[in-house]
Amino acid sequence: MKDCGHRAAVEAALHFEKGDRIPVNNFALVTAARSAGVLVKDARYDPPVSAKVSIDYALKTKSDFVKPVLDSQVPFADLGMDVRFPDDDYGSVRSALVKTAEDVDNLAFFDPKKTAECPHFTKCIIDSLKICAATLPEDLHICGLSWGPITTAGYLMGVEDMLMMTFEEGDVVKKLVAKTADFIAEQQIAMSEAGASLMWMADPTSSEDIISPDMFGPYSGDFIKQTIGRVKKATGQLSFLHICGNSTDIMPAIAATGADCFSFDHAVPIDAAVKAAAHRLPLMGNIDPVKYMLMGTPAEITRESDRILDAAAQDGGFILAPGCETPIAAPDANVVALGTAGENYWKN
Repeated sequence: MKDCGHRAAVEAALHFEKGDRIPVNNFALVTAARSAGVLVKDARYDPPVSAKVSIDYALKTKSDFVKPVLDSQVPFADLGMDVRFPDDDYGSVRSALVKTAEDVDNLAFFDPKKTAECPHFTKCIIDSLKICAATLPEDLHICGLSWGPITTAGYLMGVEDMLMMTFEEGDVVKKLVAKTADFIAEQQIAMSEAGASLMWMADPTSSEDIISPDMFGPYSGDFIKQTIGRVKKATGQLSFLHICGNSTDIMPAIAATGADCFSFDHAVPIDAAVKAAAHRLPLMGNIDPVKYMLMGTPAEITRESDRILDAAAQDGGFILAPGCETPIAAPDANVVALGTAGENYWKN
């Protein structure tokens, strides 16, 4: 098919079709603020600034996606947890909310559609999405953003404590992850209504570096599927999933979650990812964000992009991106080189 715009290029890739170019995701959040010379603290709760720096950066870097959400930790502040918000970086969660089975039973979440219950979530996420949707000059996909179910549960309980509990009280952990799955779905539905056209769910705790592949289904995959299914039923939106680190052995299970695309880390060799996905799961990845996006040169990024695309994009089904988030200090020229590589690949 011919490239008719940003979303058309993405749609072609998701259907294993070849458009005129490879779609690209700059995988950037706070990086957009740094590029614009704006501190994260001055954009986190200023929706017009958040939307503007994100849109400008997406267009400059030739991305087909824009993410106007500049801090993924704000929902935890609305839950009454101790969250430290640095001037020029993401927040960090410094307390747990649940420790026992009784705490899990009593756990209650805010309503994402009621500003009085979640002022941080509303201002940082919902209002930024609304302004982005109202001012976006091109048809980029507007990404809503949330953590995945087991990652959210890990924040609520503490990852180490949660994983230790799986050995003796696994059903308690599953109950906690199930409750967070519903909470995340409600957040994503609210984001959709605010203008997001696509849901981006990051779930680093699902990595094979943290939980074993046989734990993925009962402790994570089943609940990712629960979240995606609920959101798709309510909104019909696309859902992209990202897992850091090694994910090779769980890719068949990821395909069963209903995710429309899987964003995989640079830790997974590209040939192994293509083989594991087996043409059942569109892929996104997987340039090393430190070696290339932060420390490399535009020429090196072009060569690495071509190597990855040679291995993964010949039959469609692939979106070019860093293997994890573009570092805040990544030079603009490197991120532009990534976008240009996708734009020019089929022309070479």
